[in-house]
Amino acid sequence: NRQNIPSDIAELVTWFSISGLDDINAIKVACEGVEVVIHLAAHVHQMGDTDLQEADYNHVNCQGSLNLARAAVTAGVYRFVFLSTIKVNGEEQQRAYCASDRPNPQNAYARSKYAAEQGLQKLAEEHQFGLVVIRPPLVYGPGVKANFLQLIRWVKQGVPLPLADITNQRSLVSVENLVDLIRVSISHPDACDEVLLVSDGESVSTSQLIERIAQAYAVKARLFKCPEGVLRLLAKLFGRTDSLARLQGSLAVDIAATCRRLDWSPPVTMQQTLAGMAELDKKKDICC
Repeated sequence: NRQNIPSDIAELVTWFSISGLDDINAIKVACEGVEVVIHLAAHVHQMGDTDLQEADYNHVNCQGSLNLARAAVTAGVYRFVFLSTIKVNGEEQQRAYCASDRPNPQNAYARSKYAAEQGLQKLAEEHQFGLVVIRPPLVYGPGVKANFLQLIRWVKQGVPLPLADITNQRSLVSVENLVDLIRVSISHPDACDEVLLVSDGESVSTSQLIERIAQAYAVKARLFKCPEGVLRLLAKLFGRTDSLARLQGSLAVDIAATCRRLDWSPPVTMQQTLAGMAELDKKKDICC
C-alpha cells in the first residue's frame, strides 16, 4: 500500500500494477532488469478456515509463487527470496522446531506454502538460480493486527486475563528482525538452497508476553490464575477454543543454524520492538 510508505522511500520505488499472480505478462514486465525478487504476497490463514478452501490457497500461494518465479527466471533474476511459514514444520509442540525437521504442515495454508517451497526448489535446480526460503513464526510490530492487536488492547484497557498459570513457550519475530534477515539473505553467499528459520532469538510464555506488553505501555498486567478446566469451559462457551489452544500451546523456533550460517543475530529485542510500538501509539493518540 503506497500510503504506508514514507515519501522519501516512495520516490525511489517504481510501481507496477498487476491484477494478481496469474497476470503473467504484467509480472514479466515487473521482473525486467531486476536482480533479486523478494516474494511476500500470500493468501494467509484465517481462524475457522477449512480445507474446502484448499484450492484458493494453492492458487495464490503455490501456483502464484511459481508463476512469479518462472517470470523471474526468464528476466534473468539471480536470487529469489520466498517468505514461507513455520507452520510448514507443524503446529504446537513442546520441542523447538529446527530447519532440519521433517515438514509436517497441518492446514491448507501451510500445505500450500510447503507445495510452493517444493516447486521453487525444483525450478531453482532446473534453472540454476539462488533460492532462499525463510520460515517465520508470528510477525509483529507497528501496524500488527488480529489476535496480537486484540491482546494489546486488552492489556491497555486493564482487562483482567486468567492466564497467569500458562507456562508455554512461543517464538515471535519482530518485523524489524525479519526485514534484517531478508536484507542479509539478498546477498549472502551461504543463504541459498537452505531453509532459514527466524525469530527474535528467544521464546516467551503467554503470561510473559502480556507482562512485556504491559511494561512497554506503562500499565499494570492484570493477570490472575484460573483452573485449566474452567478456562476450557469458558473458551467453549464464548467460541474461543482455537484461540485458547494457541494461548496455551508452545511453538518455539531454534534459529541457531540460521545465525551460524549467515553470521547473523536479531538486531533488536522484543522489548525494544514493543516499546517502539507503544511510542507510535502514543503519538497517534496525541495527533487524534
